[in-house]
Amino acid sequence: MTRPPVSVTVTIGLILVNAIVWIAFAVIVAARMHPSLPAGDLVRVIMASLALLAAAVLVFLSIMLRRRSRWGYILTVAALILLAALTIADEVGLADLVVLAIAVIPLSLLIKDRAWYLGSSVKPSNGQ
Repeated sequence: MTRPPVSVTVTIGLILVNAIVWIAFAVIVAARMHPSLPAGDLVRVIMASLALLAAAVLVFLSIMLRRRSRWGYILTVAALILLAALTIADEVGLADLVVLAIAVIPLSLLIKDRAWYLGSSVKPSNGQ
């Protein structure tokens, strides 16, 4: 198998960092440490569960990317676009900007390295 470019390794690493952020958010919500959530248990459980689901999906997608799966590439691009859109749909604070960055940076690297992920069917652009 061809050794991946450094930017591919960075992309997969940033996607895993994004998963860790979602796990941390799930723990914070589950432990009732998030200051702006309502006191209801149902909201807390749903938010923590969705955050863990997001983390699991990101880990699964990073595995698919490592295997150079076409579907993994397409689904990862879609997932990162969705995460970025949901992040800016809320009030944007410092934490939101960090989460947005760890969604947009790997997204841009995925697009840059699309030829590596998709194999020989897509020729890399050389700026011409």
